[in-house]
Amino acid sequence: MINSKQGLRDEFSKALINCLLIRYRELPSAAFVAKEFNLRTRLSEAITQESARRWLRGLAIPELDKLLVLRYWLNIDLNALGMPKVDTAHQATMPLSEILQTRQEEYLRATESINRSLQELTSEFERLTKTLVNQN
Repeated sequence: MINSKQGLRDEFSKALINCLLIRYRELPSAAFVAKEFNLRTRLSEAITQESARRWLRGLAIPELDKLLVLRYWLNIDLNALGMPKVDTAHQATMPLSEILQTRQEEYLRATESINRSLQELTSEFERLTKTLVNQN
């Protein structure tokens, strides 16, 4: 049985690889991914080649600030990456309908948080763009 964390890492890895294949028509190396990521990040720390390798192999998922960079760079659909897990001990005592409702509520809260972050990032990007345009 696949651990839900591992399942989410696998889904992220597949989504990342798919987006890279669409953009570059071949799977780039982890070194390339790290270099291109680092060229695009301003609000997040740079990543290492090892971090990119772990993402590509499904061994890790980036933190939210890095997910936002990937979203803007590669157009990864963050909403399609899966729902937050429900505590397995709690699941055993809950009927299926209640588990699904709990997952849906958790998913909606996570989605709202991501949407707020994306809106803030978009506003900041627009502000910076206007500042650059006005300077030129």
